[in-house]
Amino acid sequence: MNARLNALATVLDVLVLVGLGLGLFFAPLTLVWAFDDGFSTDLLLSWAIAVDGWMLGHGVPLTFTLDETLAQSLSLGAANSVFVVDVALLGVGLLSVLWGYRIGRRSGTRIYPVSTWFLAVGTLAAASFAMVFFLPEHVVTMNTPDAIVRPVLFLASGLALATWVGSRAPGGQVLQGTVPAGLLAILRTGVKTAGASVLGVVVAAALAVAGLILASFGELIALYESLQPGAWGIVVLSMGQLALLPTAIVWSAMWMVGPGFALGTGALISPWGTTVQALPALPLLGIIPDNPPVASVMIIAIPLAVAFASGVAATTILLGDTPQELWGDVQSTEIHQQPLLHIVAASVLAGGLGAAGGFVLAALTSGQAGPGRFQNVGADPAQIALWWGLEVFIGVLLGLISGALGRRSQRAAR
Repeated sequence: MNARLNALATVLDVLVLVGLGLGLFFAPLTLVWAFDDGFSTDLLLSWAIAVDGWMLGHGVPLTFTLDETLAQSLSLGAANSVFVVDVALLGVGLLSVLWGYRIGRRSGTRIYPVSTWFLAVGTLAAASFAMVFFLPEHVVTMNTPDAIVRPVLFLASGLALATWVGSRAPGGQVLQGTVPAGLLAILRTGVKTAGASVLGVVVAAALAVAGLILASFGELIALYESLQPGAWGIVVLSMGQLALLPTAIVWSAMWMVGPGFALGTGALISPWGTTVQALPALPLLGIIPDNPPVASVMIIAIPLAVAFASGVAATTILLGDTPQELWGDVQSTEIHQQPLLHIVAASVLAGGLGAAGGFVLAALTSGQAGPGRFQNVGADPAQIALWWGLEVFIGVLLGLISGALGRRSQRAAR
């Protein structure tokens, strides 16, 4: 692929991403405009809502300014007529990350990395600016720099993952030729165990959410019926909840980690106790159990177990194929080459990266989701970082030590 074809493919890729993200909201809203409203309302309003959904999916804070009549009809009062929503609908953001990863793994990107990054980021920034600049006037406003930068960060995250993750990732190949073998093994072990630990908990949370949806299916249907959305309204509501589903999965992961999450001031859902107050009639929220079992505090064993398993699996990466003592002879082994110190260093790195990953996930899915007590929604990023970092550190440390001792025992048995 020559440079011009690669550039064209990159620009088209980003434009397709924007089209898919906007279409997730605009397509069902157009069906409502055509079949439920009978073409009587302004289609530009549907377009504005689609842009709002795209931006909120990337964590862009949206400021709602309601007129007094509408605020009174919603029982909000004049004090709550202006409010901010900034809890990300991660389904849209996840699409951008995966799309960036897809662009980064192309053969053309490996040949022309700088131009691909520049064009991908520049095209999305230009598209985001155009969306905000031509956005029809309605009750929602947003900060233009936020609307440009935040979607770009999601796409750039996917591009960065493609650069560093994978057996043929160019970043890893560069490090392999410049970093000493011992330090490279520590870096690889820390990064891989941290990634596996965080991803494993998120997968467990996704399975838990799927199980809760099946178990609470009747409650979800009842909430759908209470809203009386109509046939096409059900489509719109379902698409919105699909965009919210990854956010709910992250909240479930925060619950497994320990601190839990809030659904408004005074409504805390955690393994240590649950206080559920009045919630919006959003069907997806119907999966939250009012009285979780007493033994739910044991759920924090999941992050530890996942980190432990990742540590055991990464033993060979850190210590090599040949089993060895955790602490070698000090006369023949220099202090910086001691396996136990390598294990501790890799575990500290894994814990730090796990804390950083937890902080980012919690920050994206926490904040304000409406007026009044819903100005406090999601998990506390600092608490999640502390808990998750410690769990990953302890689990990986025990896993690496266990893996090393297990291999030494197998060698002795032979």
